Amino acid sequence: MKKFFNYALALLAVALVSPVFVACDDDDDVKTYNLTIELVLPEGVQSINDLEITAVKGAKVVNITQNALKATVEKLPQGTYEITAKAKVADDATAKVQGAAKVDLYADQVVKIPLSLFYESPLIFKAIYTAGGKAGYTQDGYFEIVNNSDEVQYLDQLVLLYASAAQKAANAWQASGVTDIYYQGQGPVVAFPGSGKDYPIQPGQSVVIANDATNHKEADPDGADNHSDLSKADWEIYLDYSKMGDVDFEAPNLSAIFYNNEYMRAFALGFFNGAYVLAKLPVTPEEYAANESSYSTTPGTTSQTRYMGIASKYVLDAVEAWDRDDEEHYPFFLPKDDAHAVTAAVGWSGKCIRRKVTKIENGRAYYKDTNSSADDFLTDQPQTPGVTPTAVD
Repeated sequence: MKKFFNYALALLAVALVSPVFVACDDDDDVKTYNLTIELVLPEGVQSINDLEITAVKGAKVVNITQNALKATVEKLPQGTYEITAKAKVADDATAKVQGAAKVDLYADQVVKIPLSLFYESPLIFKAIYTAGGKAGYTQDGYFEIVNNSDEVQYLDQLVLLYASAAQKAANAWQASGVTDIYYQGQGPVVAFPGSGKDYPIQPGQSVVIANDATNHKEADPDGADNHSDLSKADWEIYLDYSKMGDVDFEAPNLSAIFYNNEYMRAFALGFFNGAYVLAKLPVTPEEYAANESSYSTTPGTTSQTRYMGIASKYVLDAVEAWDRDDEEHYPFFLPKDDAHAVTAAVGWSGKCIRRKVTKIENGRAYYKDTNSSADDFLTDQPQTPGVTPTAVD
């Protein structure tokens, strides 16, 4: 709590010593007044970044870019204003705050705007195919990530984590009280290369990440009807350490920053269920992997097998798929990341789970993202890697 008060006082001090905002109007006869805006952070939020405050009166817009919880606009022409405020929560990949108020400005006023917390990710899973096209064939899986925002994003250093998460009760970490860190299953944690802005992804653009970037219809003719041609995939997960002999195809590679089973031949083996994480870490993936605090052995056991964990606050998107044959389920993710799992595609069916489309504008699809996979995804869908949907679901 002390940290919060120190932060608020610091911002207030900035507001008091910073230049005030002056609004101009072409009509000298219009009366003007001062408007002071005070923002109230929601409980638990201590620090924000990239604060934007906007005051709109008809066609006139006043942008208040001062990064403080209190700001004053001087000599604002009288009238009715719609005030909106939005900011990012510090140290959280998707948490944001927003608030709004309507002000009838016919005298100097102070308006307080309570901010509410919400979660919004620019990069999300568009489709996940791990069901397998034929029993025992593990290489034809793929993930598709889409930029669901209206701004350029970057794939650099993003991390993918898979956990075999179908549970009828709390897992060992949850049972020990650790609910906000998600630990991998058997297999690797992989990351995109790049130094920060080497791999841009445009608004509406998606990329396909294949386990093996080859034409699986030709590689496995017996399962051709259920396999995909992934020879044009944008990225590939090449496991150079695998004792099963993984093949390096032409697509650029994601790197394994950690693995705990050298006999895995594919990144994810979620043929009947699974939990999938897309994350942005506060340090480079390599630095994160070198930190011993990033790992845990299984609580309550003597096993020495290590598992990498990623905290909820670093998660951009989380999707859990439950085994359709299980009658009991215990959620792997916190509700803020995935409130309810989707039913997994039928194992060995060659089908995928795909995110629903909410609207299409100028040929671009926008995807549903309520942080509830049961609501956001369709199951048992045809594989269409790289294809933009043409209809709203």
